[in-house]
Amino acid sequence: MVNEKGEAVFGDGLAELLEEIDKCHAILEASKNLEMSYRYALHRITLAEDRLGQLLVKRVHGGANGGGSSEVTDFGRDLVVRFRNAQVELDKVLSKMP
Repeated sequence: MVNEKGEAVFGDGLAELLEEIDKCHAILEASKNLEMSYRYALHRITLAEDRLGQLLVKRVHGGANGGGSSEVTDFGRDLVVRFRNAQVELDKVLSKMP
């Protein structure tokens, strides 16, 4: 998915990352589960948020002893659902091609 400027905004990798964050409520744990560096995961989220002009993940910073958490926003969840539905529809079209 690209924005009006032609910049890549959203795809399967980011959808997978948001799904994992939704399961474990932590960007660090989600990135580890996907064998992705935390820094790269955070970069992907921040870049997409900047390009979309919407938050995908609400981050709550922990104190000196940690304790932070992350929650996928309603917008982020809706985007994942719409993206996955579009993938299903595209697969149906492609399966009918000779």
